[in-house]
Amino acid sequence: MEDDRGLRQTLADVFRAAGMEVDTASDTPAAFRRLTQGRYDVAIVDLVLPGGSGLKVIRKLKSSSPATRVFVVTAYPDGELVAEAWVLGIEVAISKPVDPGVLIGLIEKTVGPAQEGNPKP
Repeated sequence: MEDDRGLRQTLADVFRAAGMEVDTASDTPAAFRRLTQGRYDVAIVDLVLPGGSGLKVIRKLKSSSPATRVFVVTAYPDGELVAEAWVLGIEVAISKPVDPGVLIGLIEKTVGPAQEGNPKP
């Protein structure tokens, strides 16, 4: 869930190349629609999204799918939003710009390497 089209597409391409299934959302309403369509092993969430805060997305994820591992990507790593995200149970907060290889490494360290169709960020 990333509003920056270039970053969203780059991450999706890199995750697919690593063998992961990928869904994307560019804003909070799109993220909510995605969450009604399935469960996710991993969610990458930007905290500042059009249409509402990424915190709303994290709350929804944690209430509907508590096992989903949430990774926050943000341009504001030291603010109140990140502090609240930690309280909600995120795995890690990563500052932009994001190195996709580092993000894949963190995901694999947390949930294991991608297997046929898993994890699904």
